[in-house]
Amino acid sequence: MLFVLGFISHGTAQERQIIQGYCKDENGKAIENVSVYAHDSLLVSVTDEQGRFTYGYAQTGLKLRFAHMVFEPTYYTIKEKDINGKNLTVKMKTKNHELLEVEVTANAPHIAFDNPVMTVLDYTLREDGIYMIVYRRRHSALLHLSFDGDTLHEMPISSRYKYLTKDAFGDIYAINDYQASQVGFIEYGNGKKGQMNFYHSMPRKTFYDKFSTIVAASDSVFITGRYFYYNKEMGYYRHRLGSEEEPKLLHYIVDEEARDDIWLLLHTRGIGANFWVADPIYNPIYAIDNKFYLFAYTDRETIVFDAVGNELERYPLTFHEYRKWNGKMELDRRWKQKMMYDTARKEFYTFFVNDGIYTLKRIDLKTGTATSVMDLSGYPFAQNMRIHDGVLYFIYPTGINHRKALYQVRID
Repeated sequence: MLFVLGFISHGTAQERQIIQGYCKDENGKAIENVSVYAHDSLLVSVTDEQGRFTYGYAQTGLKLRFAHMVFEPTYYTIKEKDINGKNLTVKMKTKNHELLEVEVTANAPHIAFDNPVMTVLDYTLREDGIYMIVYRRRHSALLHLSFDGDTLHEMPISSRYKYLTKDAFGDIYAINDYQASQVGFIEYGNGKKGQMNFYHSMPRKTFYDKFSTIVAASDSVFITGRYFYYNKEMGYYRHRLGSEEEPKLLHYIVDEEARDDIWLLLHTRGIGANFWVADPIYNPIYAIDNKFYLFAYTDRETIVFDAVGNELERYPLTFHEYRKWNGKMELDRRWKQKMMYDTARKEFYTFFVNDGIYTLKRIDLKTGTATSVMDLSGYPFAQNMRIHDGVLYFIYPTGINHRKALYQVRID
């Protein structure tokens, strides 16, 4: 019996042959949202922001098809050296045709902030408006805008600052390669904000070590997350604010199938063998109205906790999967494993990508389903999508002097 089990395990491990590669254009720039097909029609992967794709059941001689609405279809035949390798690069050529006609409607995306001498590098949203880093003639600036697009505050900053992030407590930081600086204001007695400035800075590594694991917070506790076992297990822990007591486990999630694959590889190739491990499992948690909502996609359920981390209820979560012909549920590879939360309306959104076309969907928390509300077929390279009060924001090239602008479109 042990011999038979060992033989089956060895055979299963041999079937699990992984390839990892990157899709790039003629200039070597990564291409996101390229659909990768095996046997010409079976979708097996979609490239991420780095242009990376993976396929877990590769075979020498199998032909892959790469499709994107902006690039010519590209084919590649898997070679022996590609199996379990990381250096495969697939070059794609831009289609040489006229732009598709786009129907102009009242609800079409339009520029939210239009300045002909500024290009938008990054932005984030908060209840008090839009925070944006812009580059202008070899200088950069941090802007605070109203949701109507009016500039409320402007501050010159070093051109090293390229990114903005908002931590679990709602504080905004500007990030460069060396440090993180917290954005603040002089506040008057009437509640009006005065001059905008950096009021606290720390080394970038210190910032990420201190804040990157804090994922949500209530009035009583904050939640930290940590990955285990090659990113196929993750635990969320609750910490009491102002207390030095040991953190307590809130919830633990395990991707059993992926963990078994890794176990087989370790025991057939040996501990420490060089093999590629897929991306971390995706199970985000959000704080809403002093409650925590854990979207446990791996376990197909949404779990709701109270302000101190006690479980309240559970709902099904199935929109990210589809049922195969044999009845088994399979992850829909068109889903980008990203969520957006509209803090004003307390609604959750996600999006699917097919051949570079984004389809935005609204998630129903009680049923675990998602309904399509919009597609961005005319904006295949939309970046940094966020939602506030029923308005979708994203960064997109204007077509003028390689400038990027902040666009917006009302969802409903």
